[in-house]
Amino acid sequence: MMRTASILSAIVLTAGAAEAATLVNIGSDTVVVQVSEAAGRMDLSLDPGASETVCPDGCFLTLPNGDRVGLAGSETVEIENGSAHVK
Repeated sequence: MMRTASILSAIVLTAGAAEAATLVNIGSDTVVVQVSEAAGRMDLSLDPGASETVCPDGCFLTLPNGDRVGLAGSETVEIENGSAHVK
């Protein structure tokens, strides 16, 4: 019984981690993206080549160029020159 609970816990934790969005700065300059989730807003700075996992339950991003992007939580977002390419 305990083994079954451990296996189920591992599956749930793995599934939750797979549902977060990944932001990747593919540009040559540091970018600051505003992340708005139910818990509030935060500014996230990404150096060139850096990536960050965010939005496990969905969120909105405000990009350096002013665009807003809604995420469900499973996307990969490449940021270059202030614009986003969602995959």
